[in-house]
Amino acid sequence: MPVRARLLAAALAALAALPAAGCRRWSEPVQLGGSAKDDGPDPFDTALAQGELAFAERGEPARLQEALGAFSRAAALRPRDAGAQVWIARAEAFRALATQDPARAREAWLASARAAERALRRIAPAFAASVDRGDDPAAAAAGVTALGAEPLYLLAQGTMRSAQLTGYAAVLAVKDPCLAMMARAAELDERVDAAGPHRALGAWRAGLPIAAGGGATAARAHFDRARALHPTDLLARVAEAETLAVLLQDAARFDALLAEVEAFALEQDPPRAPENRLAKRLAAELGTRRPRLF
Repeated sequence: MPVRARLLAAALAALAALPAAGCRRWSEPVQLGGSAKDDGPDPFDTALAQGELAFAERGEPARLQEALGAFSRAAALRPRDAGAQVWIARAEAFRALATQDPARAREAWLASARAAERALRRIAPAFAASVDRGDDPAAAAAGVTALGAEPLYLLAQGTMRSAQLTGYAAVLAVKDPCLAMMARAAELDERVDAAGPHRALGAWRAGLPIAAGGGATAARAHFDRARALHPTDLLARVAEAETLAVLLQDAARFDALLAEVEAFALEQDPPRAPENRLAKRLAAELGTRRPRLF
């Protein structure tokens, strides 16, 4: 059930109404073609395993759709399974990154956030109770333990990214909850999604004034930490070029970051190749905007 309390309900409801402007850790690993039962493979395990196999080839749109279909079947079989919901959130986040249609991207980011929120409610009952009471975002996020780090990250990411595709008013509505949740995700597991919490916080803080927890110094610290934790992640390079380099009007840094992305060989990090291939496309698109940015 979507969040209904004041913390995130108003934010997600507003996003839906406004016009558009790793590994699984919650249950045992699944294997195709077998279970302990005498009556054959468990349909949930089979669907989830099929989704994982398809997701490994997520760079192919058809395979990504297969993965989403399989994860959705698994979630329908066990609606309260957090692992199935996190897989949906991951797949929807990749779909959002991959599409070049802003409306579809916004839809996918929202779907990712909602699946992550469903998972988080299973994993962190204290978070759910805090949200339902309408507690402060930081207090609610404090109720999440390490097991909930990834869904908390995915919830914050999907909510903010969908807001950014909706408009400035939507960003203002979700800014504080998203910052609190992402900061907590970074405390719990800063390595999730190739240092995704630091990548996100770097980009977000670059767009905020110092009084609101932003500014160049704070943004740079997050981008530096992301690079230290996962030096082969190209999405962080693109985010740094688009946000921090532009904020500082550092054209030389902008060019250097995009050059790094262009020169990177995808075989250096095979598991991350789908995301890095997308980053190369995004960097090329960002490069065409350089005359308007500097």
